[in-house]
Amino acid sequence: MARAAAKSKRPDGPRMVHVRLEPDLHRRLRIVVAAEDTSVQDWMVQLVEKALAEQWPKVAKEGE
Repeated sequence: MARAAAKSKRPDGPRMVHVRLEPDLHRRLRIVVAAEDTSVQDWMVQLVEKALAEQWPKVAKEGE
């Protein structure tokens, strides 16, 4: 029982998000990140941060 409880606790570190992409979309993504000399990981983090910076104020306001 203690073992199951220990597995359910999550560390405070980064979380993983898995995304399924069609092959052509994945190919184009790899080409773009290579052209920008970055990684898919870093590119996706920047994309999510930008989208949240635009959307979060609207969503947070609705929750008030």
